[in-house]
Amino acid sequence: MNWIKLIYSLVGVFSLQFILADFLSINGIRPDFVLIYILYIGLHHGSFPSIIFGFFLGLLVDFTGVGSFFGLTSFTYVITGYLSGFLHGKYYKMIPTYFHLIWIGIILFHFFIYSFIRYQDLFETTMTVFWLKWILTSGYTLGFLAIFQMIIPLQQGD
Repeated sequence: MNWIKLIYSLVGVFSLQFILADFLSINGIRPDFVLIYILYIGLHHGSFPSIIFGFFLGLLVDFTGVGSFFGLTSFTYVITGYLSGFLHGKYYKMIPTYFHLIWIGIILFHFFIYSFIRYQDLFETTMTVFWLKWILTSGYTLGFLAIFQMIIPLQQGD
């Protein structure tokens, strides 16, 4: 594993998130490019690097004001990195449909935790708006992940 290459790509992804997230925002819903990066690290390098990068990137996102609650982003990125690390090297050992359904489930789980904490007032008052927020935040990032997967497939490098 080339740590220097990972750190350079980390800086690029964070810059992309910091610069483009507000530009691509639709009614306060933004794509999460850093989450996509954490998923790629977990799938290609395992749990440990993705947990480390997820924690520090989450803190960086929270410090710069891109996140909303301090520590929430780190928490959800660490969970995503940990879970995606279990899929490291498993693409050719399991049915590809299951592989893809699992990483989609990891992304949905990440956004459920994030939305549950971030929009807990909606969860308590207006359930349908909460579920809509969760689906839209998940779907927006999954849409960008589908585009990125056409460029760099998730299973590449296994």
